Amino acid sequence: MVDKGVLNSLCGNRPHQGYVLRCGSISFPNLSTLPDPVKSPNSPSLWLALDEVVDPQNFGALLRSAYFLGGGTVGKKIGIIVCSKNSAPPSAVVSAASAGALELAEVYSTRNMPRLLSEVQDGAAWRILGAAAELPVGVDDGVSIDDLRDIGPASRAKPTILVLGSEGSGLRTLVARQCTKFVRIEGMTPISDVGDDFFVPSSSVAGVDSLNVSVSGGILLWHLAYGMCNP
Repeated sequence: MVDKGVLNSLCGNRPHQGYVLRCGSISFPNLSTLPDPVKSPNSPSLWLALDEVVDPQNFGALLRSAYFLGGGTVGKKIGIIVCSKNSAPPSAVVSAASAGALELAEVYSTRNMPRLLSEVQDGAAWRILGAAAELPVGVDDGVSIDDLRDIGPASRAKPTILVLGSEGSGLRTLVARQCTKFVRIEGMTPISDVGDDFFVPSSSVAGVDSLNVSVSGGILLWHLAYGMCNP
């Protein structure tokens, strides 16, 4: 038996429930491009690309959602790739927020997210969806933003990369320019002259105009992995 004081010292007086485990560091292998799901049947047809998500709680929550919805090593349905710089690094906070998914999921990194997104378009017919509340400034004419309910799920014939930006500034301009389409999640607000039981889509509900990036990511991933679009 180890004295409680020793355990408290080892974990910096943080809660330990009587156990302390010393682990090695985690690093994400680098990818310069994504495997073509048509040529590589075992590779995922849906990827979550995180563009400089720096908050460890959000990063961990996104890993948890992606792993739960299909980011495991067996029958992997969702791939995960992050920026190697200006992103939340693997840490105890990320691990706790991910409920252990950090240690279980296969997470990759890229040194240049805009270049990776540009190069994948030269191979398979990737659909690159950027999550945004409104159409970003500086994107090419003809690129649209659609409601999530109008976006079909990912498939081998329609491989998809979902790109989420940082908590404060969203997608960087160079990343946004590589997106083939943008997707938003509509909020709902009551119709005041009809009653609280009736709702219409709205971009702002009582001053709240957006969702947390990890909440948005969970909703978007579920729809793209398992959902159906409007007929």
